[in-house]
Amino acid sequence: MVALYDDELNVVLDRLLPTSQFVGRQRPTDPWFDKECRDAKRRLERAPAAAVAADDDYSRTATSTAVFHAAAAKAARKNQRRLYHQLWLKKSCEFWGSKIEADRSV
Repeated sequence: MVALYDDELNVVLDRLLPTSQFVGRQRPTDPWFDKECRDAKRRLERAPAAAVAADDDYSRTATSTAVFHAAAAKAARKNQRRLYHQLWLKKSCEFWGSKIEADRSV
């Protein structure tokens, strides 16, 4: 019975949602996105884990220490995001500035 049900369900699903090939293509990175930018982005992506852990601590025990840690984690995340954005803008401006200077001198 289970095999018959499974076969019929697969027939219906194949008719409604036929399988198709998906080709995932990676988008090329920005030319100024170097190791320093990758490291900053990695730190930014890891920051939410600390903020979530601090929020979990806060929800379990509403002590002043938990409140302090939750606020500190959120502030650290916000600061990390600001630093990443500043680095990204700096690298972008330096890259395009050097391109413009190189084209100007030609």
